[in-house]
Amino acid sequence: MPSSPTAAARLAYMIGHPIAHTAMPAGVNTWAHDSGTDAIMAPVDVAPEALSDFIAALRSIANCDGAVVTAPHKVAMAEMVDDLTPAARLVGAANVVIRAPDGRLTGDNTDGAGFVAALREAGADPVGQRALLFGCGGAGASIAAALVAAGVARLELVDPDAAKATTLAEALGRSVQRVAVPESVEAHDLVINATAIGLDGTSAVHPLTGLRPSATVGDVVTKPPVTPFLRQAEALGARIQPGSAMALAQIPLVLRLFGWSK
Repeated sequence: MPSSPTAAARLAYMIGHPIAHTAMPAGVNTWAHDSGTDAIMAPVDVAPEALSDFIAALRSIANCDGAVVTAPHKVAMAEMVDDLTPAARLVGAANVVIRAPDGRLTGDNTDGAGFVAALREAGADPVGQRALLFGCGGAGASIAAALVAAGVARLELVDPDAAKATTLAEALGRSVQRVAVPESVEAHDLVINATAIGLDGTSAVHPLTGLRPSATVGDVVTKPPVTPFLRQAEALGARIQPGSAMALAQIPLVLRLFGWSK
């Protein structure tokens, strides 16, 4: 078994803009090394105006099995691939692209499944929970759909784009509602930041006024490892779920989609 990638290695990319904050390439490459799998994931910083060029190149790389996609490309990627899985079609965003041998690209979305898997692994099953989600972009929409599927009692959506939040709420059913930014989060068992706020290491999406110590607060931002939003939650005694937990929980899903594991 190879201890490092050979010239015959299978390849996947992790694309975003910026990309240096992402946790998945290191996790995938550690798995490949430890399992003796001849494969590698390479992080690539792709600006929005270069996304179509990247997709064209992706189609032509014979030893490439696809790409994992992060902000700001998830919605655009869903519009550019050849097909979408039901999960990606529901939320209009793709965070994984699977490349077929003929170059055909299929978009999938594992953000929500990864987020919920991480919650359950940490002992915070969302069944029956009252959840508040900030951000209805690619990751937020996927997390919202997964929370509904997991059985939350109620899900409230906050987004500066009211139409986007309303459309998502209508697609997900009566337990989901768009709301204005609440003054207090006292009524919520689960509070989630699915925006990029916090990536600068200084900003938080909400002051978490009224947060109960029994609540769980999650973030999709992976760097800093503990965002200002999560630091606030910790100081109030709540359980936290960092963005890296969602990313790492998706690795088994991504490996199977690329055909690298069973």
